[in-house]
Parts: sequence; C-alpha cells; structure tokens
Amino acid sequence: IIVNDVTNPTGTAPATVNVECIGDVPAWNVLDITNEADNCTLNPVVAFVGDVSDGLSCPETITRTYSITDDCGNQITVDQLIIVNDVTNPTGTAPATVNIECIGDVPVNNPLLITNEADNCTANPVVAFVGDVSNGLSCPETITRTYSITDDCGNQITVDQLIIVNDVTPPTASNPAPISVPGSNDVPLPNPLVVIDELDNCTVNPVVVWVSDISDGNVCNLEKITRTYSVTDDCGNQIFVTHEITIAAVPAPIDAGPDQTICEGDLTTITANIPLGGVTIVWDPVVPVGPFSPGVTTTYTVTADNEGCISTDDLTVTVEEVPIVSFVGDILLGCEPLTVTFTNTSTSVSGFTNCVWTINGETLNGCGDVTYTFQNSGTYDVTLTTTSGTGCISSVTYADYIYVEEIPIASFVPSSNQLTTIDTEVMFENTSISADNYLWTFGNDLSTSTAENPTYQFPIDEGGYEVELIAYSPLGCSDTARMVITVVEELIFYVPNSFTPDGDSFNEYFQAIFTSGFDPYDFELLIFNRWGEIIWESHDDSIGWDGSYGAGQKLAQDGVYTWRIEFKKTANDQRVLVTGHVSLIR
Repeated sequence: IIVNDVTNPTGTAPATVNVECIGDVPAWNVLDITNEADNCTLNPVVAFVGDVSDGLSCPETITRTYSITDDCGNQITVDQLIIVNDVTNPTGTAPATVNIECIGDVPVNNPLLITNEADNCTANPVVAFVGDVSNGLSCPETITRTYSITDDCGNQITVDQLIIVNDVTPPTASNPAPISVPGSNDVPLPNPLVVIDELDNCTVNPVVVWVSDISDGNVCNLEKITRTYSVTDDCGNQIFVTHEITIAAVPAPIDAGPDQTICEGDLTTITANIPLGGVTIVWDPVVPVGPFSPGVTTTYTVTADNEGCISTDDLTVTVEEVPIVSFVGDILLGCEPLTVTFTNTSTSVSGFTNCVWTINGETLNGCGDVTYTFQNSGTYDVTLTTTSGTGCISSVTYADYIYVEEIPIASFVPSSNQLTTIDTEVMFENTSISADNYLWTFGNDLSTSTAENPTYQFPIDEGGYEVELIAYSPLGCSDTARMVITVVEELIFYVPNSFTPDGDSFNEYFQAIFTSGFDPYDFELLIFNRWGEIIWESHDDSIGWDGSYGAGQKLAQDGVYTWRIEFKKTANDQRVLVTGHVSLIR
C-alpha cells in the first residue's frame, strides 16, 4: 500500500488593503489566511513569503505573498495587494492681508510667509509662488497674491494673500507769497504755477488747479482777495493753498442826489455831486441836461471809475400817475327825501391826503364813505376832488348822477260813501297827483283793482268797508288814501189795509210785514177803536191781530180801525212811528 499525498492544499488570499502613506502599510500576519485546508493534512502550514513593490508611486502597489504547505510538502501561494495612494490635500493658511499706500510699496513674494503648511504623508510639502492678480481698480487697488502647497503625490491647494494699495495721505504744498496790486484791473489771472513746492508720497506730479477767488467785501478799501488753489494726487487726496492779493485802490465818492417823487407831466432836474476831481461819470439811463419830464418811474445810476475802482449811486424818480377818481352811490334814484351813501373807489399809488365832495352846492370832506340826504326832487351832479400823498390833484364829476322823484299825492272821491243794501255799487274818481299806477283795496273781502277810476259792487251785508288807494309814481314812490264806505240795511216793510178773520184760513190776521231795516226786539203794534181806545197790542212782529179784543177774546165788529206801529231802525237806531187804518171784514 503506497500512501503518497500529491494534492495541494487550498486557501484564499486576504482582501486588498488601501492605505495613503507608506508608513501605513500593515505588518504581515499569517493569521490573515483563515480558510487554509488540505485533503490529508489537518493543519496546513501558512508562512509569509515576502513583499514585492511595483516600483511606482501615487499609487504604489505592493504584492504580499503567503505560502500554504501540507505535510507532504505540497504547496500553494496566495497574494494580497496593498495599494499605497495619498489622495489627501496638504493644508496651510494664507498670510495676513497687507495694506500699503503706493504701488511701489508692494512687497516681493515670499513662500516663507506660509509657516504652517502640513500633509498627512509628506513631511515637507512644497510651497511655491503662483502669481499676483489685480482687480484693475485704484484707490484702493486690491492685488490677490496666490501661493500653492503641494505634497509628494501632487495633491495641491492654493492660498491667497490680499495686498490692498490705497493712498490716503494728502499731498503737501505751501501758500504762495502774498502780493499787492494798484487796482482791480491789475489783479493777475489765476496761475497754478505760483504753487511751486507741491509733493506727494505716491504721485510724482500732484495736479494744481485754481478753485476760486473770494473777496473780503472791502471793495476799494484795501480789498483782500483770497485766491484758492487745490493740490490733488492720483488718489484724489487733496489740500488747498491760498494766495492773498490786496487791491490798494479806493473808490471816488459820488452822490446821485435824493430820490424824487413827481406827478405825471411835471419837470425835474438831476445833478450828481462828485467831490473828487478828474473822475469820469456815466449815467444809466442817460440824464438830459436841464429840466426834463420822465414818462415813467425810473431809477438813474451814476457810475464813477477811479483807476478801476468803481463807485455808484442810485436816484429813483417816482412818476406818480394822476389819481383815478371814481365813486359809486348805493342808491342812484329814489323817492324824496333820498339818502345816498357814496363810496370812494378812487385809486392812488401814494394814497390820499384829502377828498372833497361837492353835492347840491354843499361841500363834504372825507376820503371814506359819505352820506347825503336829498330833500327835494330833481337830478343832481356829484363831484369828487382828491389830493394824493404826493400832492397830485384830480377830480371827476358825474352829471345828473342822482335822480330824486317827488312823492305822489293819493286821493279819490266816491260816488257815495253811504250805501244801502238796495244799491251797493260805487264809482270812484281818482284825484291823485303825480302818479301813474294805482292799487285799490275794497274792504274786508280783500278785492283789489289797478284801474285808475274803478267801479266796485260792495257786498249787500251792512257794515263799514275801508277803501284804500295806493298811488305810485313812475319810480315806485307811493302815497296812500283811505275812506270808509258804509252799507246800511234798507228799511222795507208793508202794512195791509184790510183783513178777513172769517176762519177760511185766508187773510186771517192783520200784521205788518217787515223785510229789512228794523230791530225786531224794539217793536210795538197798537190797535185803536173809533173812540181812540187801545183794543189790542203786540211787541212781536210775528204775531198779527186776529180781530178779537178784551180778556174774553170778543170778536170785534166789522169796520175801520186805527193802528200805530213804533220800531227802531237797525242802521242808526232811529225810532220810527207810523200810523194807518185797517178794515176788518168778516
């Protein structure tokens, strides 16, 4: 029996290992082989054979070999890959920002400014200058300076340092030496070249520019002009220097004269007073020689030129227009007496010192409202004369300005003023004077008429009716006349001369029949026989005699009897007594 194991053992290589640094490569370990096996040998032997590098870097591949051997010497090898590849960037901090004023002050690049560069694998990463990039601006200009930090595997970062170039220092220069000139015409023109020592920390040639000339206001009295120049560098930093120029000339004294106020059309003369001789003067506008009449208010300016030192004086001639005189009355026509208030509407530049009104031959003073009463009818002129504050006088007359109409006289005559209820028509004759319109009112029923001579039918009711006539003039002036028209009740009654009290219901009684005009409460009827004895009486007009007499109501005989009736009229309480005879027939 030949026992000979010729079968190789088995096993699996460990998993690939990835590390970044060579120092991170793990030590070999046979225990990493965990599934070794053999057909005969219970525990095949695992042994480390060796590490072999591919000689490259970033990445570098190391092949680690293990052997597996059984008891009969059958053997296999398995390889584990260890990959060394640094993929982590180095680190470092940018240098601090640098602030400088001039471009010439920009420092040269210096990688040594980066002091904290580091890497996970490389002991000394390489720091290098990359470049400077400007933002293209100025004042300030920002330059970005870039450095790179690189490890042995080429992993790289960049850091930026800011360099800010900003000139904030103003230039310098001295004030030019003061000068003095005879007159204003001798003041030199501005010249920046009078500033001779301008300097700047960055700008080679600061710019000098004239800014302004400012006078101290003492014109022609050692007037001092402060001339200012600006000195500016390329960044706009600026200072000002001043150059003092003194003008030695003085003005010639001149007096145009006092202002004048004249009335329109008046003459005036203008003459200037010039104490200093040899000075030429000019008037603007030109002043005529001798008296002249300005058309409008004008200011005349006289100018004297003494070696370029100008002095002037003004004279104003105020030409006041003649006052415009006007007025208005609140009532221009009316009835006598007429009171009119006149309002002064005149205008004057200088106001008024006096106003005189002439009305109906009378004089009133006052520039405000005046009131005048026209007692009599007629037309009236009104004149107003004004004096302005300058003394200009003007006047205006309004002819026939006021019309005063006389009051009419109202009167009339009626055809009758005592009427009875039988006839109440009245014709009125208008006897008014100075009237052309009329208004009649006829008593209590308020009836009216505008006829000149109306006829009116009064009511038949007795009483008094007041008739009123208002007479109007053409302007509406009025007068009133009144009269009472009386309507009384007409006395109407009838007394029969016979009656037949025979019981046939016809003509059974004797009584007076009253229609109007009597007082039924003051009535008496007496019947007499032939001997004059009273045989029957009544105080009620509604009761008639039935032909009887005495207490027993005896029948009177046929015959003629005397009667007497006494009563009172209602119109005037007049008592009336009437008598007569009546025939009694049975």
